[in-house]
Amino acid sequence: MKRDLALISLAATLLTAGACTKDDPNSLLPSGGNGTAGCPSTSGPTGTGGDSGSGGSGASTASTGTAGSTGSTNTLPPENPILAERVVSYTEALRTASFKLVGNAPTLEEMMSVENAPTIEGKKALYEELVDKMMADVRFKRRLVEVWRNTFRQAGAAAGQTPSRDTAPNFAARIVFEKKAFTDLFLATSNTCPTFNGTDFADGDCAPNGPDGMTTVGILTDPGIHAQYYGNLAFRRVRLFQEVFACRKNPAEYAPDASMPPPIAGCEMAQTYTSPWDFTKIGGHTNTGRIDFQDCSSVICGNCHGTINHRAPLFANFDEHGQYQPQYSVLLPLVGTPAAVYTDFLVEGEPTGWKVDMPASNLMELGQAMAADEEVLQCAVTRVWNYAMSKGDVVVDSASLSPDIIAPLVQKFKASGYNLNATWRDVFVHEDFVRF
Repeated sequence: MKRDLALISLAATLLTAGACTKDDPNSLLPSGGNGTAGCPSTSGPTGTGGDSGSGGSGASTASTGTAGSTGSTNTLPPENPILAERVVSYTEALRTASFKLVGNAPTLEEMMSVENAPTIEGKKALYEELVDKMMADVRFKRRLVEVWRNTFRQAGAAAGQTPSRDTAPNFAARIVFEKKAFTDLFLATSNTCPTFNGTDFADGDCAPNGPDGMTTVGILTDPGIHAQYYGNLAFRRVRLFQEVFACRKNPAEYAPDASMPPPIAGCEMAQTYTSPWDFTKIGGHTNTGRIDFQDCSSVICGNCHGTINHRAPLFANFDEHGQYQPQYSVLLPLVGTPAAVYTDFLVEGEPTGWKVDMPASNLMELGQAMAADEEVLQCAVTRVWNYAMSKGDVVVDSASLSPDIIAPLVQKFKASGYNLNATWRDVFVHEDFVRF
């Protein structure tokens, strides 16, 4: 209670004070004193811009200031007084970062070194040095593997005809730890199935698992993923790649200005068709589809299947063991469970794609489209931010995040050549992460 009252009192003081001391941004100058250059804003985070990558995002607020590399100050909205109570604490940040990065508390010596640093600049420098040390620790490798296992919701050694479910998490974790381009997840043509012995990653390739010329396409040909997410019409695979890499549930795309579906008996009262794809090209009872994805008796199925049906055929050749076959190997939920054919998804001649403006006729083109998609790149940064800030999974836990908050981090991520390791560091030294 005393601490709470002290924080409330401090918050009130911070909101009315004119400046802070240079050595401690939480220690105020006497009323009316001149501000000291370099002090963080006490009414809201100040964008630092430049190499820090922290911007002025305002963290878990609906930011009302100017975010990004300009270094403009974000002013906390008055309806969020609790955020005004936050103060910079590199010791609290160190404890939190240590548990998240290496799974254990920092040593007393490390805590005291930060606590006893005579200036705020000294505390900051020591804290960031310790973050770098943790991110080079073998325990960070293990944490990355765990994070990606949770993200893909899979893990486990190979058993019988079931392929290993470790390869995709290991591959993603290795890319991050070794500072490789995140886009390798969708584009790499070798070493996409590494092993991890708890200490080191080792090169590894899965057996060729795709059509000629595309036997390995990042995780898009990973047999463990395709075995675990096998299902009717390959829709579970479509859902996985949408949620993990676009950070949203289906519908994957919206076109608010799209026209109503064409008049169909029983659909006169349907709501607006919001998918950007041509409604008449989706498999349904007006064409050759054996399942009516044009149904709109309760909801317009095409709002989701406009995109889903343009992606699913690209995954339909992988069988229940995750192995690529020359023919479609997914089934329809109909009597006799027949194998799917292209016209169950789309009318003959309608092209496949990642999005309506990102055509993809094969797995390599799909990987290229995903690697170039702004939403995919933003999602990668969102997942790091949510993990650091204990917000939960962006999709599973409905922990959505305003793009404005991480916009500077996304720009820096792209400028770095998609080095997600650098993004991890940027988030854990971010001015919002060190405020409590």
